[in-house]
Amino acid sequence: MNRTGLIVLQGIGALTILPYPFVLLANVMSIAAPGQTKLGALPFLLLSIYPLVWIALWVISWLALKSGATGLAFGLSSVPVLALVGAFGLYAFGLASVANFNKGQSDDVRRKMEPVNPLLWTIWRVGGAHRFPSGPVVPVNQAIQEVEANPARLNISVPPYGTPLNVAVSELAFAYTDSPLANTPYQQDVNRLVRALVAHGARFNEAEKTDLPAQWKLKRALYDGPITTATENPLVWRILTRQRDGVHLFTLRPDELPLLNQPTKLHGTPLYAALLEDGPDAVTELIKAGAHLSPEESLDPAATASLQRYK
Repeated sequence: MNRTGLIVLQGIGALTILPYPFVLLANVMSIAAPGQTKLGALPFLLLSIYPLVWIALWVISWLALKSGATGLAFGLSSVPVLALVGAFGLYAFGLASVANFNKGQSDDVRRKMEPVNPLLWTIWRVGGAHRFPSGPVVPVNQAIQEVEANPARLNISVPPYGTPLNVAVSELAFAYTDSPLANTPYQQDVNRLVRALVAHGARFNEAEKTDLPAQWKLKRALYDGPITTATENPLVWRILTRQRDGVHLFTLRPDELPLLNQPTKLHGTPLYAALLEDGPDAVTELIKAGAHLSPEESLDPAATASLQRYK
C-alpha cells in the first residue's frame, strides 16, 4: 500500500518536469540578458537544475521507504507536489489579477463613455475580448438596433476614443491588397456595424477625417465587388505589394511613367497608394517624377494631410 501511494505521489510530482524545456529556455535567456549579474542569475541557475533535484528526491524517497522511514519517503516525494500546487496557485492568482485589472480598465472606459454617449459604449462592447480593455460583449445586432434608435448620438465624440464610427472602424482588419486580415464572423459583424452607422448618418469628426488608414478602411468596408487594382493600374499594385526591407528603395521604371497619375477605384492613384502604405521612398520618387493626387483625392483631408508631411 505504501509503495502504491508513493508511486502515485511521485507520478503527480513528475508533472512538474513537463514544462522544463520551456523553463530552461527562459532561464538561459534570463541568465544571458544584458546587464545580468551573478546574483541575479543565481535563481535561474538553481531553477535550471530542478530535474536533478527531482531525481535525488525520488531516489532518497525509495531508499527511505525501503529502510522503513515511510514518513520521510512521503515527505520528500511531496516536495514536487507542493511545488506544483504552488505553481497552480500563482497561475490562478495571475489570472485573477489580470481579470481584475481588465475590469478596472473597462470600468474606467465606461465612466468616460457612457455618461456622454451610451451608444459609443455599446459599440465599444461589440469588440468584447478583441479590445483592450475587454468588457461585457454586446451582440452586433443589438448594437445595430441601438444605432437605428439613437440618431442623435451617432456623431457625439468622447475623447480620446472619438466618434462611434471611429470606434467601429478601428476594429476592422483589412489588408490593402486582400480580404480582411481575419475574415472571421467577428470581422463580418464589424463590417455590418460600420455600414449601419454610415447608412444612418454617422461620420468622422474633423480630426478623424485626417486619418488616412481609417478613411481607407471605411472606404474598403463600403466597397462591393472584386479588387481589380492590378489590372486597373499595375504600378499601384506594385507599390502595395512590394517587399519593404529598408534596403531596396522604390524605383520607378520607365515603362510605368504613363501610369503615374492613373487612379484606381479602390486604391486611388500611385501617390495615394504610396501615402496609404506610408512609404517615404515611394512617395518621394513619385513626386519627383511628377505624380500628384487626383482631383477627388485633393479634396480628401486625410490624403492632403499625409502629403503635407513630404512638403
